[in-house]
Amino acid sequence: MSHWMVTLPNEGNNLAEDTFAKLREHTELENLAEAKQLVVPKLLVGTLDSLMSLSDELGKYDSAIETVVRKIERQYSDVVGGKEALADPLKVGPVPPKRFLEEFQWDIAKYPNRRPLPELVQLILGGVGSVEEDLKNLSINLSEKTQQLSALNRKKGGNLAMAPLEEVLTPDVIQGSGVQFLDTDYLRTVVVVINKAAEPEWLNVYQGIGTDIAGYGGPDWTSGGGCGQNDGNFGAEIDRQRETGSPVVPGSATRVVAEGEHVLYTVVILKGQYEAGHIEGDEFKQGNFVDFFDNFKASAREKRFIVREFEYDPSAKTVSTQEQADDLDAQVQQQKGSMVRWCKTHFGEAFSAWVHVKVIRAFVESVLRYGLPPNFVLAVLKLTPNKEKQVMQALDRVMQVDATAFMSDGADEEGAEEYHPYVRLVINQN
Repeated sequence: MSHWMVTLPNEGNNLAEDTFAKLREHTELENLAEAKQLVVPKLLVGTLDSLMSLSDELGKYDSAIETVVRKIERQYSDVVGGKEALADPLKVGPVPPKRFLEEFQWDIAKYPNRRPLPELVQLILGGVGSVEEDLKNLSINLSEKTQQLSALNRKKGGNLAMAPLEEVLTPDVIQGSGVQFLDTDYLRTVVVVINKAAEPEWLNVYQGIGTDIAGYGGPDWTSGGGCGQNDGNFGAEIDRQRETGSPVVPGSATRVVAEGEHVLYTVVILKGQYEAGHIEGDEFKQGNFVDFFDNFKASAREKRFIVREFEYDPSAKTVSTQEQADDLDAQVQQQKGSMVRWCKTHFGEAFSAWVHVKVIRAFVESVLRYGLPPNFVLAVLKLTPNKEKQVMQALDRVMQVDATAFMSDGADEEGAEEYHPYVRLVINQN
């Protein structure tokens, strides 16, 4: 649905009522549009320079506020659903946007008309900016909760590669499989998920995964001066990576559970090792500890085995994924309800601000086009579908001009609408 906000000058001694009656005669009688006259209080004109400067900015402000209005409409529709949004549309106060526009009255209490126009515009923009910031924060919070809920639901219905291990490796399952979860200074039990088709390969190769991870090199006691003698290959100079191998403890693989196309194993690996220390003066400086887990995980991934992080605590109380999903769903529904109430409350504020800026823009453009003192009629036209061209021609007839007379030299007739002698601002209704 399309509305136009138009202004027409009151020629000669004509009153605004006479000009509007002429407008209605050329639009409504031909069933081109419904016309409603808008009466607004006198606005401060200011200087010509200030009007020209403001005119350059008002188009951008108009578009920016419309964007906020559309964001609120879109967010409301996304939350309640398209059909519900049509059944219970957003309103401006107690009335639909269409009626508010057609029966527009300037809000003097909120936007004092005797303030300079630039200040008035900034007052309107400040209010819309706060609305937009609130919408942004609410949207982010709702989006985050919705994404968390979606991720949790995927986990809930996922396979062993995705499902929460706390719900898979219950005390009963662990006891039934006979697996021991080690977490000592030297050893660690890790969980590996394997495709069932790759299980034979896993059993054949798991003891050799990550053959470049653990360093088994040490001093060469077979040469030089014997045990404890300086052979240049101990202390800070030792190269433990001279001999490397897998950190996996041979024979430690244990089949724990199978589900769908996957099977879950545990395997014990060396936890890590210290780099060679050294002596500074009379003090021994211990080397840095190198954890093997991440490197083992990467090496297993190269063979399409999935290493999953898991710390077993038999005394820990596990909250099921379903319970977490139910809790998150309740939070999402609560935030959706808050979003719906917010949209219903603040849509009217944003839409009203948009129409006020439209009126200011029409006023400024009219003064610049028709001159001083301001003497024109302001109206809203509700267009009959597909009658835009005929309405423009009717407005030309009201002005008793030919649109081509306002075209610059060399302009074609397709651009004639840019040169009509009246002010026209389009307001599209969803």
